[in-house]
Amino acid sequence: MVPEAVASRWAGWGDHSVCDERRDAFGLQEGGLTSRRGFTVIDLIVTLLMLAVVATIFLPRALKSSPQLQVDLAARALSRDLETLRMRAIAAKRHVRVHFDQAGRFYTAYMDMTPGRLGVVAETADEVRGTGLLTRGSVGGVPGVPLPKGVFFGSGAALSGPDGADASDPIVLDGDVVEFDARGMVAPPGSGGVVYLVHEDDETAVAAVTISGAGAFRAWRYQVGIWRK
Repeated sequence: MVPEAVASRWAGWGDHSVCDERRDAFGLQEGGLTSRRGFTVIDLIVTLLMLAVVATIFLPRALKSSPQLQVDLAARALSRDLETLRMRAIAAKRHVRVHFDQAGRFYTAYMDMTPGRLGVVAETADEVRGTGLLTRGSVGGVPGVPLPKGVFFGSGAALSGPDGADASDPIVLDGDVVEFDARGMVAPPGSGGVVYLVHEDDETAVAAVTISGAGAFRAWRYQVGIWRK
């Protein structure tokens, strides 16, 4: 014999109105397990499509580096290249000359290839290949390093350089060249200078690389009228 309380409960489950109420209590509807409070599959797909459109429009802009960052990176790359070439001159016991081409937005390096290591550089293509370096591009068939897109030689809004250096010219070097002797010192002794880089879209986005007579290099950034290391 079934107890009265149990029989009453079974009777309730058999009642369709009671079942509907209990389905509603669990948040269930006819035709599946879709919550009345949640998203349908179509809602989810539409939301994902909208997010994809927004990402397509704004993500490239967010990932694009700022003009200042671009010139900073170019200055650091130039500083590393100069140090590498200085060490190459020491290792080969030969003169190495770096020539900056302002109009071509380009720089390249030549190594003295004379049999007696005479320290004579004629700036030929063979001398470029002799360094085994700075061949990430070419201008007029001469291997070298073009500046990154949007970056060129210039001091922009900077009225003076690091530590009060001259900023009247984008390349403050005699003949737009710096040369290292077999000991890695700048030749002639005591010479040196500054190379300035600026972004074509922002004249305040300026960086510089200072070159000391002892063959030391430092990259700087121009920020609100102040040069910072």
